[in-house]
Amino acid sequence: MKIIEPYLNFWARLTVKIRKPLVIGITGSVGKSTTAAMISSVLTHPPIEKMIGKVGYTQDNMNDDIGLPATLLRFHNWSEIPHNRSAKLLMLCKIPFRALSLILGNYPKVLVLEYGAGWSGHMRQLINIVSPDIAIVTTIGPAHLERFKTLEGIAREKSRLVQSASPSGLVILGEDHEFVSFLEAKANAPVIKVSGKGTELSRNITLAVCKHMGIPEEIVSPALENFINLKGRLDVIELTDTTVIDDSYNANPLSVKFGLDMLEKITKPGQRRVAILGTMAELGEESVRLHEEVGQYARERVDLLVGVGELAKWYQPNTWFDNSGECAESINNYLRKGDCVFIKGGLRFHQGISIGQHGANRQKIEEK
Repeated sequence: MKIIEPYLNFWARLTVKIRKPLVIGITGSVGKSTTAAMISSVLTHPPIEKMIGKVGYTQDNMNDDIGLPATLLRFHNWSEIPHNRSAKLLMLCKIPFRALSLILGNYPKVLVLEYGAGWSGHMRQLINIVSPDIAIVTTIGPAHLERFKTLEGIAREKSRLVQSASPSGLVILGEDHEFVSFLEAKANAPVIKVSGKGTELSRNITLAVCKHMGIPEEIVSPALENFINLKGRLDVIELTDTTVIDDSYNANPLSVKFGLDMLEKITKPGQRRVAILGTMAELGEESVRLHEEVGQYARERVDLLVGVGELAKWYQPNTWFDNSGECAESINNYLRKGDCVFIKGGLRFHQGISIGQHGANRQKIEEK
């Protein structure tokens, strides 16, 4: 059923071409999902949405060549996209009617979209579906190196989003990386550079977007205060006797370092800093070197470093587990009351077996 992708693309492009929403496009090696979620949260704050109109946005990581057009056609999660042949045939029959109802009916005035380029040429494919009025690049770092080979290759791919921004629009660049000047030179629209790392960067980008859209800061600030971080993305969880930073959704060298910086920042006097790090995927020939580099960065900042997975041996951790199941069974033997624990890389929290020593709120580390 290879027809699904071009069919989705055709109707998605047609819908957007006719309805002409303001498109805010976000990409980056780290932080694009949090940034997209924060912008969406602020723009859907009732006083703001009343001012700018209905807002649509990427959900459930629907940011690739199927997810992006599906988002434009107002699908909200991957469970709505069928996998078996008969369901796909039914979907093909329904899509034109869905698109026509959106063209003639209630369609968002603003779209906040993630662009998740996974290989060379992928960004061009996504931009051909819909190009942004406001293009945002959070940062450039070693993610998907197995496919892009070099940081320069990653920067070139991300730069296509910058190039595609409408001249009457805006380009917003996180400034904490070495490719800022390269990206700025590619822009056809005015460029704003913003500082910060992690959620601070997302916040500053959101403020820049709102300022460009003419939204008064006095109603933006309370909307930002109401933002709830995505699960598994620098999500701080206060258990009975343990502080946990759940950044377990995914991992690359830059995001691990950001998380370790946050661990260092929020640890209270008397707390031990503990990092539980899984492996970092898709790093290609640089994998061992980058695991060693991150391991050294971690050891300089934590009291206890726990590695999970074969490649995690290269962190040179204090304690190592073959898999997250073993880690879940034994981790309490290594933790103390009052620890501040950072979890990163292919691991996820679920209600269940405890991490920490006491109390009713328990968490379990499981494989994704």
